[in-house]
Amino acid sequence: MYKIAIFASGSGTNAENIIKTFHGGNLLRVVKVYTDVADAGVIERLRPYGVETEYVEPRVWRQDPGLVVDALRAEGVDLVVLAGFMRLVDKRIVEAFPRRILNLHPALLPAYGGKGMYGHHVHEAVIAAGEKKSGVTVHYIDEHYDRGEILMQAEVEIEEGETPQTLEAKIHQAEYAIYPRAIAEALRRMPPSVPRKTGIPPALPHSAPPVPEPHETPADASEAPQQGSVPPPLPEVESVWAQELKMDYDPEEAARRAQQQMQNGAPAGHGTPAGNGATPPPNPAGPVNLQGPEQSEPVPPNYFVLSIVMTLLCCTPAGIVAIVFSSMVNSRYYSGDVEGAKRASRNAEIWIIVSFCLGVLSTTLYLPFSMLFGG
Repeated sequence: MYKIAIFASGSGTNAENIIKTFHGGNLLRVVKVYTDVADAGVIERLRPYGVETEYVEPRVWRQDPGLVVDALRAEGVDLVVLAGFMRLVDKRIVEAFPRRILNLHPALLPAYGGKGMYGHHVHEAVIAAGEKKSGVTVHYIDEHYDRGEILMQAEVEIEEGETPQTLEAKIHQAEYAIYPRAIAEALRRMPPSVPRKTGIPPALPHSAPPVPEPHETPADASEAPQQGSVPPPLPEVESVWAQELKMDYDPEEAARRAQQQMQNGAPAGHGTPAGNGATPPPNPAGPVNLQGPEQSEPVPPNYFVLSIVMTLLCCTPAGIVAIVFSSMVNSRYYSGDVEGAKRASRNAEIWIIVSFCLGVLSTTLYLPFSMLFGG
């Protein structure tokens, strides 16, 4: 069985889609999700699936990424998948998993990539440039933003009157369709140094692989399966993934294990076989019960302009402190310290309030004192 780990920073809709796609098979499974944000939405979103999530503080990602490498190796991870991960992966992690870390970018790379090009920033730039199409790119990562080898892309048409918001919705649907297929393709291309996994671990409830988008094309058509070569989904999703990944699969053994799981008490609500022995219909591509589109961790407000105004109009010392904290917000955010940026933003806000209060207080006291002692 192939083991997948996910790195995520945001709400986790793409992570959920990947888990829903592979959670029912016995050939691929998400074993762990790592996040660099202590209160990331992905933690609660994935709780119903029983997939363990672990918060790794920003200091570790920056200064001691070897701990992450050790954790991935201890889990026996074959492939690392970034799903809304707002951090440049350290070179030491990349070198430890060559051609085994994937990223999803909401544009047709190499266009509209690089530092600062994420989420709504990409869609706004695409619309502003008057592009007729955009899309999604799945690529291997290296030590640079969005410059790794492209594995697969899917195009999205931009219609007349398209807005960044409507384009974002289209892009998300393309992401849900392409990412699981790209994961399967990456595993099929696994370097020879990484042993292929065979054998049948205990079966889990079923869900089907997503249907590819009409414009979906592997980056290397000579190396990837041709369009239409993958048969339509069979009742057992494991058969589809087994053919896709050129792996052994014994449906009778899988059925026996599924029956044993039912007798032992399978978890409710995960699509266990019905009472008549039939396999439940495959789920459509895309997650269920979405709480909104995938959101990148936004830059906290820096209050820089307001800090200057408070310095000039109210209390200069407190205003200067607010300016110092304001200037720290963006620098910490883009260095990868999202939590530090949030703290700097909160401190700037506090000192702005202090400056305003001291300014009001000094003005209020000045009038009566000038009346009493001014004459």
